[in-house]
Amino acid sequence: MTSISTPKQPVRAERIAVPGGRKPLLRLHVDAGHPTTLLAFLIEALPDKSRTTVKQLLHDRFIAIGTEPTTQFDAPLQPGDTVNIHPAPLPKALTHKQIEILYQDEYLLVIHKEAGLPTVASGEEKDKTALRLLSEHLKNFNPLAKVYHINRLDKDCAGFVVFAKSAELQRELSDHWQNYVRQQLFAAVLEGAPRESEGILMPPAPEEKKGKGKDSGAKKSRATRSTPRSEEDQAAGRAEWHVISEGNGRTLLSISLLAGRNNRLRRQLSALRLPIVGDWRNGSPEKDLGRVALEGTRLSFVHPVTKKLLDFRQPIPPLFRKLLKSTAPRPRAAKSPATKSKKN
Repeated sequence: MTSISTPKQPVRAERIAVPGGRKPLLRLHVDAGHPTTLLAFLIEALPDKSRTTVKQLLHDRFIAIGTEPTTQFDAPLQPGDTVNIHPAPLPKALTHKQIEILYQDEYLLVIHKEAGLPTVASGEEKDKTALRLLSEHLKNFNPLAKVYHINRLDKDCAGFVVFAKSAELQRELSDHWQNYVRQQLFAAVLEGAPRESEGILMPPAPEEKKGKGKDSGAKKSRATRSTPRSEEDQAAGRAEWHVISEGNGRTLLSISLLAGRNNRLRRQLSALRLPIVGDWRNGSPEKDLGRVALEGTRLSFVHPVTKKLLDFRQPIPPLFRKLLKSTAPRPRAAKSPATKSKKN
């Protein structure tokens, strides 16, 4: 009986430019009929390389299945997977108590930042920042690696931060963030309670931004009224909010940004005489919390290159609910938070 051998199906491959890299990334596509374990697939896909060389690439962290680096030679594959061979070794997991890398590919990094770490340098904080830590981490594996922040969070707040690996991608995302972002949610614990259970947080008027507004009652009514969404709601600085729970003179809110980025939430809420717990510079009597009770709980956006939806979620910190059970301290008459606001 004559045996008939089935010809091997060629592996589809493409070369992709890597930001800051001199050599392109080699992307291999796994199709039906290809080996179903990583080492066997690589040996078939790279006939010009010896088995020893392929195993060394795996050992030295040049290989990723999709966006996940791996050194596992028998990692399972299935049709539809992509195997990426990077021009430089891929970083090991970053071990830091204030940063967790949630997503990384050749274009972007997404992290969760804990309170206590600034995103970028400001004032005296120049060395210990999320940007510096990530840059040093990546340069350990690729001296040409660079990172650029897209959004930022205050040092005493926590949540998601996006970084680009090229200046071009940073400009694209920064200039057109509203075109890519799908949802940005925050949780906050306020000193006091709004008049309604939901509404639209309006952008501060010019006098409010400078802290010169006198009619606090009018500001509160304007900013907390319930209003249907309109085209005007897409203006920067507007946010939709609703009360989650209340207790001991405090309120837990969910806040959804309606457009773009908003680094003024703390000032907006303070202008309503509803400062965020722990934000003593903006009116909270709580000075011993060690952070501001504001945290990003969801960030959903479209990847600018792959066009895939990236969705990151974080539960409301247990601390926030505990704050509703503890009694808020009384403001100190001798040293009011307002007298220290200029030091911020």
